Amino acid sequence: MAMGMGMGMGMGMGMGMGMGMGMGMGMGMGMGMAFGATPPELGFRPLTLQYDLGPNCPPSFPENRLSTKRIGPWDPDVESLLYLYEFIENTDWREIDIEANRPELLAWRSDEDFVKCEIYQLEQLMQIDRERYMGEIVAQHDNAPGYWVSLMALNGNQHHKLLVVMNLAVRIGQIVAAYYKNKFNRPRPSYICPGLLPPFGPPAHASFPSGHSLQSWLLSSFLEQIVPSYTYELNWLAARVALNRERAGVHYPSDSEVGKYIAKQCYAMITHTACPQICRLFGEATQQWHDSITPPAA
Repeated sequence: MAMGMGMGMGMGMGMGMGMGMGMGMGMGMGMGMAFGATPPELGFRPLTLQYDLGPNCPPSFPENRLSTKRIGPWDPDVESLLYLYEFIENTDWREIDIEANRPELLAWRSDEDFVKCEIYQLEQLMQIDRERYMGEIVAQHDNAPGYWVSLMALNGNQHHKLLVVMNLAVRIGQIVAAYYKNKFNRPRPSYICPGLLPPFGPPAHASFPSGHSLQSWLLSSFLEQIVPSYTYELNWLAARVALNRERAGVHYPSDSEVGKYIAKQCYAMITHTACPQICRLFGEATQQWHDSITPPAA
């Protein structure tokens, strides 16, 4: 919904989707943070320049000049950056106190039995689940937000603001996850137990928290604010994407849980009046959603 913090991240949601959406998921994304942002329908088309060969030849290209103030539509990913700074400046996202409020999620720092238990859980997931879920695991590595798009049948024409909201969730998740990964610097599970042998990677950054989990729960929390009738389905999807990272052997269960906890804290900071512009964006997205499901007047 972006997750390898190889932040050449081009929110290129890998999805093409014909909506200019571009959102790689989480910390494994090929999300190239670029301003290319060219919608697929406006992609490369070669055109050979014709030169005028004489006064009676047709012009090489149309020469009329249009007088217009038209500005094309913003790419949802680029537009999300206009809201990102408000979150960074107006919230205490660096001050989430995991040690005080969820100390059990940090037991891995001092309790070897805790780590052994988590490794055992991952071994079981590897043996029982990994092969069956492999297609889903690989698809969600860089392109998880597409599952949210599919769940809600979103499209760029009717739901532009919802796509901006989704891109914003992914962007916030990148920054916050990177900060806490660096703060806690937990080794990946396959460094502790090489026999887990992840099918890719592991991603080249610390394990705790899971970026996929953090971004997934942010995506679902943001969209739940807009479409509360989807609450159950959104929470189910966030939990599923996070669990798939455990099935892949690249995250511990506590990585997933702390990702969820941090996401909920960030969401609470935004909605408790610290970010009025983002809340206004939620309102605009809500209106677009209602407009898209309201039958036209007879």
